[in-house]
Amino acid sequence: WYQRRVREDEIWRQMCNCHQGTMETYLEDIIVRSVDRTADEQARQEIQTKAEKINDIAYELESKRDRLQSENMVAELVYSFLLPEVEKETLRENVKREQRRHILAAHSVIHGQTSDIEKEGESSKQ
Repeated sequence: WYQRRVREDEIWRQMCNCHQGTMETYLEDIIVRSVDRTADEQARQEIQTKAEKINDIAYELESKRDRLQSENMVAELVYSFLLPEVEKETLRENVKREQRRHILAAHSVIHGQTSDIEKEGESSKQ
């Protein structure tokens, strides 16, 4: 009787420890999710506030800018976009030119060898 009681007490103790560990893990998960959600909401609010400030500054600068400044800004944007594109196109053309030169050289070598073989074939037939 005593040994059975000791064994049942041990089972009960282990079961309580298991439930305690499960409960701690569950509560940890709830706390972590809550902290993550709060941090996410706070970050979104801070980003929204900063975006509004930047927007206000941009609108203020826009309203103070005159026609010449606007034209200069457009010119700089076009310049920064077009020049790299022109450089890329020039590089592509140079690569095509070099490739074409190598292809023509390869063709001449191949056709030269082919005509030599044809000539040998004709002379061996005679």
